[in-house]
Formats: sequence, structure tokens, C-alpha cells
Amino acid sequence: MHISPTIWEYFINFIEIFLFYIFISTKLHATNTLNHRFLLQFLFLLARFAVLCIMNLFHISPTLTLCFTCFLEILFAFLFYTDSAITKFFWGFMFSAICIVADYITLLIPQTFSKVTSREILINGTLRIPFSILYIALVAVFVFLFQSIKNPNITLSFPQEISYFAISVSGILIGHYMMILTMESENKFHDSSFTLSMIFATLCFIMLFLSLLLYIYQLGYSKELNKRLQEKQKIHQLEKSEYENLIQSTATLREMKHDIDTHLNVIQSLVDNGEYDKLLSYIHDYHCSLEETHHLLSTGNTAIDCILSSKIHRARKLGIRVEFSIIAPQVFPLDAIALSSLLGNLWNNALEACQHLMETSSNHEPLIQFYIKPFQQMVLIHIENNFYGNIIMRSSHTYASTKNEKDHGIGLKRINDIVEHANRIIQIDPSDHIFRVHIMIPMTEATHENKDSNS
Repeated sequence: MHISPTIWEYFINFIEIFLFYIFISTKLHATNTLNHRFLLQFLFLLARFAVLCIMNLFHISPTLTLCFTCFLEILFAFLFYTDSAITKFFWGFMFSAICIVADYITLLIPQTFSKVTSREILINGTLRIPFSILYIALVAVFVFLFQSIKNPNITLSFPQEISYFAISVSGILIGHYMMILTMESENKFHDSSFTLSMIFATLCFIMLFLSLLLYIYQLGYSKELNKRLQEKQKIHQLEKSEYENLIQSTATLREMKHDIDTHLNVIQSLVDNGEYDKLLSYIHDYHCSLEETHHLLSTGNTAIDCILSSKIHRARKLGIRVEFSIIAPQVFPLDAIALSSLLGNLWNNALEACQHLMETSSNHEPLIQFYIKPFQQMVLIHIENNFYGNIIMRSSHTYASTKNEKDHGIGLKRINDIVEHANRIIQIDPSDHIFRVHIMIPMTEATHENKDSNS
């Protein structure tokens, strides 16, 4: 063999540590409060690499080596990640368990189907290289499999997951078969050049096999990324619609302000001429024209005034009873875009639920109750509506829509994203056929209050 056993062991140890970092960093959440975290992680892993190489160099007991490296992996999880202690211990220990299983399988198959002595697979053994190749490949396979199971960043259908598992098992079995052939050729022909060629072929196959697994993994990741981009595009379209409604409502307010002088001049002229019958008729027609547009709020916050004016008008046209009370701070702790999106999605969900109620149940009057008010340095936003049907709670403690259309549910997800973006609080309660959303937003500045209420 022309490969230095020491250099080869260093290479295998390096790959093993690299796989450990990939495994642990995708299963746990890294801390953001530690300065120079990446540098400290690199130094820790470099120290682990050095310790492992020294222990192998001095032929320390494999059991002791495994226990010490397992301790270092758990310590790494506790130092650089923010998950619970049980979670960090579990995933830190799991990589060592993967290594034990990979080592056992790597030895089991060849020893079952071929005559292999322990001396041949230990450090400096004639078959050390192909055995270590298969070992590290099996560790990589287990890492890929663990990454693909219940990973929110990967989307694979059930047949694709089965195929992925089948490809993984097949690749390992073929790799073991090639190693058995390598051992038999070494024992039969004692041709080191041919054995080295077989080892090289095994290495090429395993590299191609791992590349295929990585490619499938990347496809699943890209599929999930595309899905999220499509959701963002739909959210963007919804928010664009809300923005257009905001612009339209603002234009209506400006037109009304512009027309007030004209109406006042007409009224003044009718009063001066004593045409009181015409005056009463004109006032009645003007009042009806206001009712045909919509009730215009005047809290001083343009986003609140325009969004709620539009949504309340729409609700009343649909026959939905609306009760609301608004005490809005002059300086709202959300920017206009986020506030418009938040209120628009809250009201859209409530309106859709009430429409669904009217279509499926005639025994209940659709009702939306809404308020905004300050409370102990916070702004409270509350909306509730009655609904018909069952609310499905996902495993992630979010709620799915009761409807079947695939676009539904995006609004509630967007509401959660806006609220959680700045560590605000949201409570959702769908009990007693009333869907309640309660949001608490801390106020960052002293505010003055404007009021508008109705029922």
C-alpha cells in the first residue's frame, strides 16, 4: 500500500468530525449570544480531532476512546446550542450511537460472508482502508437519513422517502460486496497492485453513491424552498391587495375632504334662499351617499382607518354584525406595512369564517367583535368571530384551515410571522365555536390616544 496509515487515519477522523458538525448543527439551534461562535466551534472540533488522533496513535482502548469522544460531542452540544438539556444530550449522544452501529454493521457483513481476522481491519492492517471507507460511508448514510426524517427544510413524498431509504440500503450492500471481493482477491492472488485498484474502485463507488444521496437531499431541500417561495409570493399578492385597498380608501378620504367645501356652499345657498325643503332633500341624499360608501373611521392612524373602514363596510354588506372599539395610540409600535398586513389578514380570516357560517348554518348570526386598546405599556389587538366546523391543530401548535383550498391557512401563518418577528405575544383560542385571536404588542414610545367605537 502506498498510502500512509497515519495520514489515512487523520483523514478518516477529519471526515467523521465534519459529519458530526453537519449532524449536530441541523438538529439543534445555535446560540446567537456567543461572540466568535464559529471560531470557538472550529477550535473545539480541532481539539477533538487532535485528541482522537493521539488516542489512536497510542492505541488507547476503543471503548475508552468512544466514551471520551461521546463526552466531547455532548459537551459541544451544551456549549454552542440553546435547546433543552435533554435534547442536547440526546443528539450529542446520538452521533456516537450512529458511529457504534456503523462500525458494527461494517464488521458484521464481511465477517459473516468472508474470513476476516481482527488484525487485518485494525490500524496498519491490510484491509484497514476499505473497512474505514465503508465505515465512514455508513456514518454519512445514517446522517443523511436522520436529516431527511421530519426535517421542516426538506419536502419528500412518502414514495420518495421509501426510495431514498432503499437507495441507501442498496448502496451500502453493494459497497460491502465490493469490499468482500477486495478481501477475496487479496487472499487469493496476494497482488497489492490489484488490491489497491479494487480499493480505489470501491472508494469511487462510495463517493458517487454519497453524491447521489446528497443530490436527492438537495432536491428535497430545493422543493421545500420553492414551496416557501410560493407561499411568500401568495402572501405578497395578498398584501399587495391590502395595500391597493389602503390607497383606494385614502383617495376616497381625500375626495370627500375636497367635496365638503362644495356641499357646504350648496347648503349655505339653500339656507340663504329659504329653500328648506330642497335643503332637507339635499342633506338626505348626501347622507345616503355616505352610507353607500362606508363608515369612515378617524383614529389618526391611516392604516387602521383605511383597513378597518374597508373591512367593516364589507362585513355589513355581507350581513355580518360587527362590534368594534378602537383606542389607538398616536405612534403605533408597528410600521404601516406590517400593521396593514396584520389587520388585513385578521379581518380576512374572520370574514371568510362568517361567510362559511352563513353558507352552512342558518341558525347562527355571524358576528365579528374587534378592539384595539392600550394596557400597561402594551397595545392589545383582539378579534373574535363565530364559525361552523372543526379547527384542526397541527403538531407545531398552529391551526389549519377548515377549508380544503390549498391557499387557505396562509393568512394565519403570516399573522404569526408578523407577531413573532419582534418577540410579541399571540394567543389563539378556537373554543365554543368562537375563534379568538389576542395579540399583545409592547409600546416603545409615549403615546397619545385617539378613539373611535361603534357596535
